[in-house]
Amino acid sequence: ISKKLAQPEIRCLNNRAVQAKIWQIPQVSSMMTDLRQQEEVIRQEIMHKMSYLVSQFHEHSVDVTLARAGIVADDRVHAGSSLDSKADFFDLFCLDAKERMYLILKEYDWIKDFFRFNPQHFFENSFQFVDRIPKKPLPVKVKVIGLGIGGSLAVSGLRKNGIENVIGYDKRERDGPRSVTSRFQNASWRAYEIAEKMLDEEAFDRMREFQQRVNVTFDDGTSKVMTSDRVQIILGGAIASALDSALRYGADLRFGCDPIKSSELHEDSADIVAFFSGAGTSQIFPALGEELKMYSWDNLSSKAILWLEIKMSEKVDAYTARNVEVGAEKWHFTIESARNTKDDVVRIRHNIIAKHHWNTKLLETADDNEKEAEELRFNAQLSKIDGLLDTIGGEHKREIEEETRFDYIFSNAPDNEHNRAKLDAAKDRGDVVIDGKYQVDVKLASRSMIDSSNSDNGKCLLEKFGAGVIVTGGDACVPPNPMAAYGATLACEAAAMLVQLAVAHGHINAIIEGLEIA
Repeated sequence: ISKKLAQPEIRCLNNRAVQAKIWQIPQVSSMMTDLRQQEEVIRQEIMHKMSYLVSQFHEHSVDVTLARAGIVADDRVHAGSSLDSKADFFDLFCLDAKERMYLILKEYDWIKDFFRFNPQHFFENSFQFVDRIPKKPLPVKVKVIGLGIGGSLAVSGLRKNGIENVIGYDKRERDGPRSVTSRFQNASWRAYEIAEKMLDEEAFDRMREFQQRVNVTFDDGTSKVMTSDRVQIILGGAIASALDSALRYGADLRFGCDPIKSSELHEDSADIVAFFSGAGTSQIFPALGEELKMYSWDNLSSKAILWLEIKMSEKVDAYTARNVEVGAEKWHFTIESARNTKDDVVRIRHNIIAKHHWNTKLLETADDNEKEAEELRFNAQLSKIDGLLDTIGGEHKREIEEETRFDYIFSNAPDNEHNRAKLDAAKDRGDVVIDGKYQVDVKLASRSMIDSSNSDNGKCLLEKFGAGVIVTGGDACVPPNPMAAYGATLACEAAAMLVQLAVAHGHINAIIEGLEIA
């Protein structure tokens, strides 16, 4: 891989094109195939064990299964029965347990393959028995640490999918400077299909408002605007929408709260504790990094610059586009959208104030000229934002008139002379309101879950955090690269996997409780 990446014809490409070339290296494609085959072996083993359990439960619930389907009559059960009386009847308990097995398979989208590989169960599906199973309570408690883009989506998705007890924590406040919703960075985001399963309708509609469109020109000279598989989101706005959805579903969200320092996790146990707490998660405790099996390369890091431009727009609809330069270290990645939401401008104002406070602390021992330059820069940026806020309406007005929009242009690039010249040119245009630098270290977690099968260190972590299972997601597993490529999407995919795990865990808890009673 390193030899391929060093080739000039590869270095001139952007990130997506490099992936397309790298996957074609025979050793790489063979490794990916081997990993998928290993995954399939595990999946088949799980389905085999579930088939055995379904058979055992079915042996004692054949008659009530037929009654559930309306084929025979039984006063205790019909198509819509909740089976609340299952504790009094062993056959109803077995029916409930079998249905929960099927609901787990549906959650993981394995149900079609299950019936294909285990045809002895197909009769039940022939009259759509599985599709008509009513929703069931899920007795499972989940705590989510970190309410960024992945954690906020997780707490909403957990409640939407029936998890009874969901608590979310973040040491930051919900709103204001340096808050959980103050992220002004833009992202080209593929996870809106995941979001549809995790958010309520109001939040989902806001997420997909800025769906990318591609203008395709055909050979005959005609053109057509087609919808892309991506949407543009401002991270802070997306987080706010997901948190609102979680609250409407009834999640317990606690801001300004660090449960690790307060020992709240240990004192109030949960089935699952999920860390969506950023790239520093593995350093919370040394043993945590060991259990995640973090790979890191201390001599490798990505240093980048970013800047945000704001100006009044000539566009009248929710326009969105990407602008990319390619070529080794010369690349940049710009996401532009024409917006009409005042919250996005207020978020920028919060960031300008927070950055000024930080810079002021750094300049405490500096000379007066540097301090004066910082004040001038801060006042100029704040004046620009306040002028924009005055243009778009009063303090309590959320939406601007449809025909009045502003261009929100966010750029990322490697920190070098070529790209600093781009930033200087943007500053000369007078539209830059925020700029800065950041560094991403190269890390990769080869594990994302800790349970009782782990080492003694892992078991100590479970006890310390009061958890039956610990999972990690998002930047805790793979920090994003400077192109912001896939970072937000990966965090949301991890949130969706957490929901799957919690749903399965809830069904299994219910079956075990029922067995103990039986």
